[in-house]
Amino acid sequence: MKQVIRRRLLHWLALVLGIFLGATVFARPISFSSIVNPSFGDLLAGPSGRNFILSTTGTISGANASDYVSGAVAGSVLIVGDANKNVDILATNLTAGGGVSIANVTCNYDGAGDVDCDVGFTGLPLKPQGKTMLIGLEINTTQVHSDNDNAAPSFDIVVNYL
Repeated sequence: MKQVIRRRLLHWLALVLGIFLGATVFARPISFSSIVNPSFGDLLAGPSGRNFILSTTGTISGANASDYVSGAVAGSVLIVGDANKNVDILATNLTAGGGVSIANVTCNYDGAGDVDCDVGFTGLPLKPQGKTMLIGLEINTTQVHSDNDNAAPSFDIVVNYL
């Protein structure tokens, strides 16, 4: 029997990031809690072609880091499941929106180090008390942005429960 748990997360700041968090579940359900949406916070209005990187620790870097104002927060989600099971984690469906494209999604599961979530990682053990996955992003602007603009890029985080 296959059960799919889906949760849609949205964040509305200077950059709006929609995350679809899905899990393919066999046997005991997996749960997601303590969800924090990644946010670049406030960025200065500016031209297209800018690059910003939000690390899994919540810091901003990239070619245009000087255009960062405040409010950056790395994403996070607590994943809880059966200690005898593992998960595969992958970021998919990176979709541009509002003049912003997503170049990369970075995940750090249980403090094991940053991994390119576009490629994903496999066979990670779960804990009944849960493990936190931190989420960072790299974005590029593809249009000129004015004051109070919002952008709506999105991506999916797929968690396969093995």
